[in-house]
Amino acid sequence: MALAGIALTVLSASWLVAAWLRAPREYCFGPSGWAGLGLFAACALLLAVPTHEPPFIGALAWTGYVLIADSAAYAVRGRSLLRSNPEGFLWLAVLSIFLWLPFEWYNERLAAWYWAGLPPGPSRYLLLGWSHACIWPALYGTADLVWAIRARDGAPKDPAAIRAPRARWLILIAAVGAACLILPLVLPRLGAGEHLFALTGVGFLLLLDPLNLVSGRPSLLLDCLANDRSRSVALAVSGWFCGLMADCLNYRADAKWHSISSLGADFKFFELPVIAYLVFPFFGLQAFVIYEFVAGTLNVPVATLPVRQRRASESGAEA
Repeated sequence: MALAGIALTVLSASWLVAAWLRAPREYCFGPSGWAGLGLFAACALLLAVPTHEPPFIGALAWTGYVLIADSAAYAVRGRSLLRSNPEGFLWLAVLSIFLWLPFEWYNERLAAWYWAGLPPGPSRYLLLGWSHACIWPALYGTADLVWAIRARDGAPKDPAAIRAPRARWLILIAAVGAACLILPLVLPRLGAGEHLFALTGVGFLLLLDPLNLVSGRPSLLLDCLANDRSRSVALAVSGWFCGLMADCLNYRADAKWHSISSLGADFKFFELPVIAYLVFPFFGLQAFVIYEFVAGTLNVPVATLPVRQRRASESGAEA
């Protein structure tokens, strides 16, 4: 099964690279992109050979990947998260450490995975912090790249013409999200609770996106009402690809996490049951709404993902 998983990872990465090569590129890939590519390739080679690699190899590989994705997006459209908004990108990385903590807390309660091979003492927490600081930059960087290479002309609605959903529907969506987050905690862990960890992959999405909408922050529901699903598609693809690559890179590492969930444990490529891959796209969407909620609440510089813009000709015609 591991060979099948590696093949799936290579095919997915090849599709992304091929789509990038087909896209018109008017800007330079840049030294940071080549440095990231070399860093990622070196880490992948160390993971592939039967040797004991340093415990930070996984975090180093993800750092290289973040640089690759950012430079690739810049080469297509001349802007990227890191190059165009370094302050927002820095806050994205810092907040990423803390945005992952709720899932670690759920793991403490539900015992979905555990870490092994980490160094003792403060080095352990420094390494975990570095790894967690790469999660949101990797998800956002991949989504930014996917959006850049698949962006199409479209006709999103005029914001003034968008009818906001009724309050009761927003309350219902948020209530379902809250239930998804509460149920795994109130049910016995050795009964059904441990099998409901996947609900945390959609709970924050349903709970926080309506709050983002009514607060005037970017919202996936508002994108949908505006007839623009480009950002949602990019985030879903990013969640799936990053989840797959995380499982693959973790498989050969000495310092790694081990899945101990019994749900679907007999059918898996690497560590995670294949059924968990169904949650990856939702986690990409959820990462967006969590970040927008927290960054907007704290009023810090925000790393923004693009949406389609209305064509000038359409705006002029309607005027």
